[in-house]
Amino acid sequence: MASLYNKIRRLKQQPGWSWEHFQSEINSIDTNGIKLKLLQRYHRSPHKKPTPRITEIIELLHNECFPSPFPEPVDRLMRVYRELKTCSRYLTKDKDTRDLEAHVEQRLTALEEADHLSKACLQWLLGNIEFDRIDSCLDSGELAQLEIIKQRAIGHYQSVISALEAHNRLHPQRAVSVLHLYQAHHNMLACYLHAVPDEKRHHDAVMLQYLRDSDYLARCKAAVAAEPFQWSIVRNGLRFSSLLKDEAEVKHFFSLLTAIHPKFVDLSYEPFNQLSISVMPAYQWAIKNVLTPHYLDETSKELKSQARNNKQQNAA
Repeated sequence: MASLYNKIRRLKQQPGWSWEHFQSEINSIDTNGIKLKLLQRYHRSPHKKPTPRITEIIELLHNECFPSPFPEPVDRLMRVYRELKTCSRYLTKDKDTRDLEAHVEQRLTALEEADHLSKACLQWLLGNIEFDRIDSCLDSGELAQLEIIKQRAIGHYQSVISALEAHNRLHPQRAVSVLHLYQAHHNMLACYLHAVPDEKRHHDAVMLQYLRDSDYLARCKAAVAAEPFQWSIVRNGLRFSSLLKDEAEVKHFFSLLTAIHPKFVDLSYEPFNQLSISVMPAYQWAIKNVLTPHYLDETSKELKSQARNNKQQNAA
């Protein structure tokens, strides 16, 4: 799920959305509004912790401006599953999940051939249901069943991608964003990651081969080209560049990250609700071999020089 920072950025980049217009839209939801200086701090700070009220306001406004591309009757099933999955102490959860799965499969068979968006949404839901079974199979040691479930989930996500691409070819004026396609590809990669124990997750040969073959890094770049503020996608690009031991790609994604916010030059910097790069195992090759203290120091100097030049140009 996109962070509050990303949602505010996405809202602000809409045509005609000055700060005054942004505040008027907020006031239409909550008459108490959000003070301009506070809103601007959230706009420039991935680390700033939101209050529940501000989160609710931005969520409502974001959902109004960027509704789901999927038809409401099938998108509703996606929400039903999210609620089902997050329920605690729910004795019939597994049975209800299987019942929902059977209903979704039946709905799929009844769809019109050209209803690509409904197909994509229902396949996505089936993929999520299978994906959520991977961890339990791994924990119980049911490795044969795990592989079957992993392949089913991957197959569903691949069907999502095929349906979205078909829709975009037929309806370019109503094309689903590259962010949705990126997320489906990311979910496929996550299937490989979660199918191995934590201690082997970043060194698994099957996962690394899939990472190379899938052109995942190019998909990260395409998503970030559409929305350059997407720091979590950039960090994924950096993470998997490190796992592939690709120096050029590490430098590329790190430059994108520090362009989003100069605080990212500090590897101990923590965006809201996220660990820092410095403590995460997946980044260790990059830290040791590319993001050295000297490299970080030079990057910091360059960022400060750019900031001074920008300030001088704005003053002129």
